[in-house]
Amino acid sequence: MIHLSYQKEFRRAIGIVSLLTVLLLMVAVVPMPAAFHDVAHYLALHTVVETLSVITASVIFAVVWSSRQESLSRPLVLLGSTFLGVALFDFLHLLSYQGMPPFITPSSPEKSIYFWLLGRLLGGMGLLAAGLVSWQKGRVWVPLGLQVLGVLLFVSALSLLYFGWSGWVPRTFLPGQGLTPFKVGTEYTLILLYLVAAGLFVWRMRQERRFNAPDLFIAACVMAQSEFFLTIYSSVTDGYSVLGHLYKIVAYIFLYRAVFSEAVQHPYDLLQDSREQMRATLDALPDLVLDMDLDGRYLSIHTSKVDTLAAPPERLLGRPVDEFLSARNSQIVRGALHEAYAHGQSRGKILALVSKQVVRYFELSVARKTTVRGQTPQFAVISRDVTDRMKSEQALRTLSMAVLQSPQSIIITDRRACIEFVNEAFTRISGYTAAEVIGRNLRRLKPGRTPSATFRAMWAQLAQGNAWRGEWINLAKDGREYIESVLIYPVRNVLGEVTNYLAHNEDITETRRAAEQIRSLSHYDQLTGLPNRQLLRKHCQGALERGDPLAVLWIDLDHFKAVNDTLGHHVGDVLLQEMARRLRKALPETASVSRYSGDDFVVVLPMSSQDDIAQQAESLLAALYQPMHLANQEIYTSASIGVALHPDDAVEFDVLLKHAETAMYRAKSDGRHCVGFFTHEMQTYVSRELLLGNALKQALQNQELFLVYQPQISFENGAVLGAEALLRWRSPQWGLVPPSEFIPIAERSGLIAPIGEWVLRTALRQLRQWQVQGLPPMCMAVNLSAVQFNRPGLGKQIQEILAEAEVPAGLLELEITEAVAMKSPEIAALRMEELAHMGVRFAIDDFGTGYSSLSYLKRFRLHKLKIDQSFVRDINLDPDDQAIATAIIQLSRSLGLRTIAEGVETFEQQEFLRANGCEEAQGYFYSKPLEAKAFTAFVQQMPSPRLTRQAHASEPK
Repeated sequence: MIHLSYQKEFRRAIGIVSLLTVLLLMVAVVPMPAAFHDVAHYLALHTVVETLSVITASVIFAVVWSSRQESLSRPLVLLGSTFLGVALFDFLHLLSYQGMPPFITPSSPEKSIYFWLLGRLLGGMGLLAAGLVSWQKGRVWVPLGLQVLGVLLFVSALSLLYFGWSGWVPRTFLPGQGLTPFKVGTEYTLILLYLVAAGLFVWRMRQERRFNAPDLFIAACVMAQSEFFLTIYSSVTDGYSVLGHLYKIVAYIFLYRAVFSEAVQHPYDLLQDSREQMRATLDALPDLVLDMDLDGRYLSIHTSKVDTLAAPPERLLGRPVDEFLSARNSQIVRGALHEAYAHGQSRGKILALVSKQVVRYFELSVARKTTVRGQTPQFAVISRDVTDRMKSEQALRTLSMAVLQSPQSIIITDRRACIEFVNEAFTRISGYTAAEVIGRNLRRLKPGRTPSATFRAMWAQLAQGNAWRGEWINLAKDGREYIESVLIYPVRNVLGEVTNYLAHNEDITETRRAAEQIRSLSHYDQLTGLPNRQLLRKHCQGALERGDPLAVLWIDLDHFKAVNDTLGHHVGDVLLQEMARRLRKALPETASVSRYSGDDFVVVLPMSSQDDIAQQAESLLAALYQPMHLANQEIYTSASIGVALHPDDAVEFDVLLKHAETAMYRAKSDGRHCVGFFTHEMQTYVSRELLLGNALKQALQNQELFLVYQPQISFENGAVLGAEALLRWRSPQWGLVPPSEFIPIAERSGLIAPIGEWVLRTALRQLRQWQVQGLPPMCMAVNLSAVQFNRPGLGKQIQEILAEAEVPAGLLELEITEAVAMKSPEIAALRMEELAHMGVRFAIDDFGTGYSSLSYLKRFRLHKLKIDQSFVRDINLDPDDQAIATAIIQLSRSLGLRTIAEGVETFEQQEFLRANGCEEAQGYFYSKPLEAKAFTAFVQQMPSPRLTRQAHASEPK
């Protein structure tokens, strides 16, 4: 159904098409008179008609070309460029007509028909495209200039085809016989093309009006009728040919109307509508809208309330504000204009105008208008009558002052303490309504726990005519107890006699509770209920001052971060609470225990002997290591304990804590789950770590870092499938620093991010170099730290590094630990998905040592699980290790993943892993980590097969 916005124009279009169709039928049915079988002076008539066609088609293109800077729709631009080609083909058709002077080749009917058909085909394709493509304005796919170039090339190519190879073109006209079947068939094809375009325009008219579809519909239909005439003529100079050419001009005229209305008329109509809407909006505004220049002259005035103006509009225009406003108001207006000139706008300036002895207030909003270069600055000024608002604001200020004067509970009594007035604050706090207390004696209200001595002192003070300040502990109507800070003073009349008493009562119940809570927060840990460091210090201060022998134990839970990252912080909180409970239970009453920070606890014990302290510390380790059920899992949590003794190691509390913490870190470095007593050699270790941290900051810049590569071997054929890139540091000062020592320092200092990026770039460049050297294809495995994996922009960074190294993404395998993957599994899954989409592969490193969720493991885009070397080391002896390794292999296989074992050092380990389905391995049994040159030689000289008992003979551990 035709949309309402098109119905009127559609009816007109149907009328025009119907009229031309009736004319066509009459001509086709009625025999043509003999005089029209060979029209006299046909050549001149044809020249005039085709010249009009060329001009009309050219004007269509010119309209679109001249409007190209506007936001034209894509079909309109397409029609413009298409009809440039149509104009050119029509011009060639004109020059090629029989009787015209030779144009490159002799003129003939066939030559003329050839260019005619090309023009009609191009025009039909343009109309068809206009019907198919959306008329919604937007960015043109192909710029108009490029479209014009394409059309010119198209016209040139087909013209050259005919001029150079006319024999390739099918015959369209045979002298003495008339039109060929090819010519007639082509004309009917063009008729069908135009009718399909007309149908598309009718379909477009089912929607709300967006373009002049009716005129395009007329143009398409008339073009089809024009082509029909050219299927029935027998001579190129008969009346049917004349009618075909005339119908074409009619179609061009309607096409021009459509293009002109969309490219020129429609934008002007929109502009006019916008102006009318703007005028209507301005007239409807209750505010006065002005245009002024920087000197305050009135340039234009828009208002529906002329009586608010200082003078009639005709008097104001072109005159400055100084002539109509007071000096003060004129200064305000000029100030607002200059402020808008400097800052773009000015708001909030208030004018006070006196009209008929009534002061009215107007608020100015001034904005600087955009002007062309050289034009005097102009400003849009909105003057809003805010008189009522100012009055309301004044009333609100008065009311606010009254509220501010009684922010607290207020009670007014007579001299006998009978209540005469209470405010809403009193009723809200006490629960009594005003009706329930007015007239009652203040003494008869529930006194609460206020001592009687307080009331006696209060009345004694008031009886002397003095004010009294104190506190009441009152009972509300519902029995709730609350505390008030009270100020009571006598109210005197003009004679100075006391007539009333006025009490200001402030409810300080929450303040007191907050103070108590603050005291609790300042001395106790809110999660565990243990004393905090401040309270611990107070407890120990006396013993330290007396010189009593004490032992300070610093207890840190091992791998607590992994629990937080994998099971969640709420589980970590429960774990801390359980650890606190176990510490309280295991320690004697003489001990002081405190949660110092995070997963660190500090215990202070009276010391009898060092052996006794060691025994108690071991008991604590045993108590903490007992299993517990958290998150539906049985978890064992160990701890590391550092001990410092007073007064042997230090006499100051802070120094003792520092030494105990240092001893704890040494216990962790010794393998965790043990006790370490502070020694002065430990201070040297701490100093070394500090110096290493400072040296590491310059290591990357000084090229002290390098990579070694450990081969990854296939159990199937012994081939090298890949290499794991391992970071090493050769310091000029410290020599070869173990990774286990400097990588934790890099992670704590934040250097791991730039170092990790360097490792990626270096490893992939090396992989590319091996490819150039002709080594077999292999994968490069690179470890990602938690900082790198969680860093924004990881995917983009890896994509850039891969492109820079010219390495396919499928040859990069990123290894992350279970803890990293499970810290934020949803985010980890998205990040893996992003990188996997690029082709990058993922492996879970040290699998089995963390807390993996199988549901998340299934969702991760993984390629491989790596069995941790702790399960491989005793795999041929320890049934537990065998069971764990076998379970990992089976889990990996069920998830469609590959399995690789690290730390393979013996033939027996290899054979067990291979027999149970593990696909890959790496370790000293095959090769130690090698520098790039040695790795190249290893791969090139590696015998095959490699999976023999003697495989490790040439590679020392």
